[in-house]
Amino acid sequence: MPHPQDGSGQEERGGPAETGEQATIRLLFLQALCNAVPPGDGRMDTLLREHGFYRSQLNTPYERAPLHRYIALLEHAAERLKRPNLGLEMGSGFGLAELGPFQPLLRAAGTVRAALETMALFQGRWQTRTMLEARSQGDHTIYSYRIEDPAIWPRRQDAEFVVGGFVTLIRQLTSPKWCPAEVHLEHPVAGREDALSRFFRARVLGNQVANALVIADEDLDRPFSGATPQEDLKLKAILECHLLDLMGPETTAAKDFVAQAEDAIMRRLGRTHVDCDSIAAELNMSGRSFRRRLMEEGTSYRTILQRARQARARAILEAPDVPLSVAAEQLGYSDTATFSRAFKEWTGVSPGRFARKPE
Repeated sequence: MPHPQDGSGQEERGGPAETGEQATIRLLFLQALCNAVPPGDGRMDTLLREHGFYRSQLNTPYERAPLHRYIALLEHAAERLKRPNLGLEMGSGFGLAELGPFQPLLRAAGTVRAALETMALFQGRWQTRTMLEARSQGDHTIYSYRIEDPAIWPRRQDAEFVVGGFVTLIRQLTSPKWCPAEVHLEHPVAGREDALSRFFRARVLGNQVANALVIADEDLDRPFSGATPQEDLKLKAILECHLLDLMGPETTAAKDFVAQAEDAIMRRLGRTHVDCDSIAAELNMSGRSFRRRLMEEGTSYRTILQRARQARARAILEAPDVPLSVAAEQLGYSDTATFSRAFKEWTGVSPGRFARKPE
C-alpha cells in the first residue's frame, strides 16, 4: 500500500470521496496512538511525518486534520510496528482522563445511556462524516459507529479503537467487570476471535454493516454509583454549554440535494429497507416531490442508489475474507446471484474476479 510522504497526497484508497466535504478529526485522538507506542520508539516520529503529522500537534488537541490521513496512519503503524491489535490496545488505554474536560460531563450524565447520548451530541464536532447512532432492538440497544466515506478503507484499527474505547469508558463509569451483550465489527475477524473476545468479554461478529455495541437496556439505565440526579443535571447543562462553545460549530458544509439523498441511502444500506419513499421521508418530502426534484437535478433515485451501492461494494470487496453473500446482504440484494449480475454490469467483471476470491 502506498503512503503519502509529505502529508499533501492521498492514499490510492483512503482519500476523500469524489463528492461531499472532506472528513476531519480532532487531533485529540492522535494522543491515543502516541500513548500506545513506547516513548523511545523512534519509528513513531517517522510514521507521523510520513502522514503529515508532528508530535507538536498534540499541544493543540482541538485542531482538525483530514480523517483519511489519520486512518491511514493507524493502518500503517499497525503494519510497521507488527502490532495487529494496535487499535484495540489504543482503545483499552483511552479512558475518561484522555477526554480532558469531557470527563466531568460524562460522569454527570448519570447513566450509560445519557453518557452515550452526550457522546453523540459532540460526534460531529470531534469527527465529521461519521455515523454514531442508537437503535432499539427488544430489551437491548445497538450503538453503531461507521465512517460514511467508503473511500476511507481499510480502517480496521480505527474501528477497534473506537469500539474498544467506548467499552473502556463505560467500564470506568460503571464497573471494570462490565461487558456488552455483543460486539459487531465491519471488517473480518477470522483468526483474531480470541484476542477480541478476551478484551470485550462478549461474542464478536465480523463482516457486519457497521461497528457496534449491543447493550442491555438495564445496563444503560442503571444510575451511576453516587449519582445525584438534580445536581448532575444542572452540572451537565452548564458543562455542555461551555464545551459546545469551546468546540465551536460543526463544520459540516451545506450539501446539495443529491448529496443529501446519497448520504441517506448510504446510512440505510444493509441496515434497513431502502426504497424511494423511505429516503424521501427521511428528507421530509413526499415520494413524488422527491422524484421530481431528482429529475430537476438531472438524475434519478435508481441512479443514486446504484452509485451508492457501487461505492460500498468496491470498499467491501477490497477487504480480505469477506464472503460475497455478506457483500450482497450489506448492499440490500436478495441473493448473491442478483448482486453478482449487478456488479458485472457496473464494472465488466464479476465480483469474485474483482476481489480475487471464489464466487
